[in-house]
Amino acid sequence: MATTSLAPTKVPQLSRLQTFGIGAAVIGLVLLALGYFVVGAEQFFRSYLFGFYFTMSLSIGCLGFLMIQHLTGGAWGIMARRMLESGTLVMPVMGLLFIPIALATFPETCTALGLHHPLYEWANPELVATDPGIQHKLPWLTPMFFTVRGVIYFVIWTALALMLRSWSIEQDRTGNQAMAARMRMLSGIGLALFVISVTFAAFDWTMSLDPHWFSSMYGVHYIVSSGLLTLAFMIVMLTQVRHAPLFEEHVPVKPIHDIGKLMLAFTVLWTYVSYMQFNIIWSGDIAESTPWYLARTHGGWVVLVPILMLFQFFVPFFLLLSRRNKQQLGSLASIAGWIIVMRCVDVSWNVLPTFHENILEVSWLNFAAPVALVGIWLTIFAGNVQRAALLPLNDPNMEWLHAGGHH
Repeated sequence: MATTSLAPTKVPQLSRLQTFGIGAAVIGLVLLALGYFVVGAEQFFRSYLFGFYFTMSLSIGCLGFLMIQHLTGGAWGIMARRMLESGTLVMPVMGLLFIPIALATFPETCTALGLHHPLYEWANPELVATDPGIQHKLPWLTPMFFTVRGVIYFVIWTALALMLRSWSIEQDRTGNQAMAARMRMLSGIGLALFVISVTFAAFDWTMSLDPHWFSSMYGVHYIVSSGLLTLAFMIVMLTQVRHAPLFEEHVPVKPIHDIGKLMLAFTVLWTYVSYMQFNIIWSGDIAESTPWYLARTHGGWVVLVPILMLFQFFVPFFLLLSRRNKQQLGSLASIAGWIIVMRCVDVSWNVLPTFHENILEVSWLNFAAPVALVGIWLTIFAGNVQRAALLPLNDPNMEWLHAGGHH
């Protein structure tokens, strides 16, 4: 028999999160608008790209883990299902927020946007005419193909998000267990498309900021980084709604503890991927590859390297080794919150040195942009969570929660 307790979630913490998101979005957008006229269009679009790339990793991570959960089952994923779905449903809005970046790549629209030259070097016809290295990468690096690829990425991601959400809600409404097999099949195909599309999106959006540089690990790094950020965010959110009536009734502590284990695993994986990318490029000593790291170890940017090593890996790693820290939700949420901060630092180190040779040259717009875009994301996310029951009560995997979270 289908479960009937399917009323939309009304949790004070989610309402406060939505209010916070609206406030952050308004403040960030006002600062961005002010910066456009005061600092200039060049810095505005550079900061906007940085904020967009960071915020996108939340939706990307949610979509990846949603499909993994449908494929593997288990208590940890069923507990986070509605929040993962809600994060993926922000994807259409993120597609709209991609439009300014696409417009900033066309030389024809630069004047109207107040730009002296396109956001990307490879989109500047004068520079391309004198640079054989960029000419070799044509027609891949052209504004039109860049935009078309972006549209394709968002169509794939949005389609996967909408279908998985629709079928999950239908399963809750009708109790049709065949929906689980349908979502599992789509997730298998979708995960392959996801890995390919996210890899190329990372190549397009930020790796191509330096058109001479390339790394086969760059897309993997973005996927892993997005996963780590999403796990940390899920822990913070699950801790906030832990005492909601539906959660208290169905969710033991152990599944949240399991997400803490996953966060530990992704912390190690992020470190491995980051080190291997550096090791491969540095040991290869190829002229086109090493300047990317040189830019990030000069002009003060090198100070972020030990900070990331210490606070993105060593401190979370040793704290998460403790079973007690993973079982105490307050401690786990604090560690997760710190990881979220360090994820922003890591994205800064990956993106901003392309635009600022010295770390002291970083504009305040680089703080306003992520505040604005993350605020928009949180507003829509919190609204999405409250449109359905907090748990997919008619999903067959709910039995793992009732069994105490053991899988």
